[in-house]
Amino acid sequence: MVAEPERMPALCELRRPDAVIFDAGSRLHETCRPVNRLMQRFPELNVIVTYRDAAEDALTAACRAGVSSLVPESHGLEVVLAVLRRKRGRHVGRSSPGEMTDRELDVLVLAGSGHSVPEMADLLGISPLTVENVKRRIYAKLDVNSGAHAVSRAASLGILDQHQAPTARRREPPNEDFPVLTVVSGQASSALDQVTQMLMANKRPFVLLRDRRNVSQTHWARWHRGPIVAALVDPDEADWAIVEELAVPAILVHSKQLDSSELADALANGATSLVLAEQIGDRFLSVLNMAGQGYLVVDSLPMRPLIGAVRARWDQHASGAGDLPELTARESDILRFGAQGYSIRQTARLIGIAPKTVENIQTRLFRKLGVRNRAGAVAVANAFGLLPSTASAPGRRAPWTPSGTQHGWSSRHGH
Repeated sequence: MVAEPERMPALCELRRPDAVIFDAGSRLHETCRPVNRLMQRFPELNVIVTYRDAAEDALTAACRAGVSSLVPESHGLEVVLAVLRRKRGRHVGRSSPGEMTDRELDVLVLAGSGHSVPEMADLLGISPLTVENVKRRIYAKLDVNSGAHAVSRAASLGILDQHQAPTARRREPPNEDFPVLTVVSGQASSALDQVTQMLMANKRPFVLLRDRRNVSQTHWARWHRGPIVAALVDPDEADWAIVEELAVPAILVHSKQLDSSELADALANGATSLVLAEQIGDRFLSVLNMAGQGYLVVDSLPMRPLIGAVRARWDQHASGAGDLPELTARESDILRFGAQGYSIRQTARLIGIAPKTVENIQTRLFRKLGVRNRAGAVAVANAFGLLPSTASAPGRRAPWTPSGTQHGWSSRHGH
């Protein structure tokens, strides 16, 4: 017996035991480092750890550190003695990942994710009897007699580190009998904290992403059987890439009001729901439930210009339908220069009129398009097909030509 875990290697050097028992209590994570040091010096040692409470990451870290058996204190002394008796007289050398077949590795990975035999059979496309036979071969190779012990042993040997989740079949369609898994990503902020705290308080399963690379290869992305919804808090391009990679709906949590163009961009990037940060407490869970069922949930006010654009675009192909908004040549010029990123003063100088005149024309333009600012006008005009291709690169300085010359165009026909 030693008082501190760090003294265990010296005792093992003196006595050369077959087994070592660590009493981790509620500090399982702190036990991983001394266990790892011990296993580096005595790789054949049978390490048993008893613990009181532990999170999933602590259990995983203990297995990877080399723990042979993890025994909860609630199971009592009899279980610890049973583990010792099972190991007595048949000490096992550390296995090599090469001894496992691909099918055995697939079953190990799925067993470690908590899948039952029928579920593994369905995911791998084999019969439950075949899964049972594979499990028996795994037990024989690892010298264990339970699925949990097999996973623990394989993790401690590093076998699972070298094998990705099985790729024989694609991820199954979401099953509504299972809860929605929320994938949270975005800028570190009070809004992000509020989203995660709400999910925890309501016991909703979620993943908080720190590494946004190869998300589709993670175990939860491949084997979660319920719907998956991304919750993006003031996202950047890398966050939107997660939505595209996983092909899941996204809830955009935004700290500032969105204009029509920003709303259009969010919808184009995969957002199916929007929640203002100050309304997280009132609306987030309701929106999450609806997004998990495939609904589009967006505030009606910023959607009105886009709805009008869609209606006009649709009606354009119907007989007897109304025409597109009628823009004057001057309104068309101001819209075009606005889309290219020119300010009111720059537009006035290029056209040869007063800035105040540009503002007045721009106000009439906004009224016709049903928007309140330039960004919204550009978004709606683009949806109408009113913008020429040269207007798609804001900030690019283009030579100006008066209305009616080579760059003049008809607002009615979108030329």
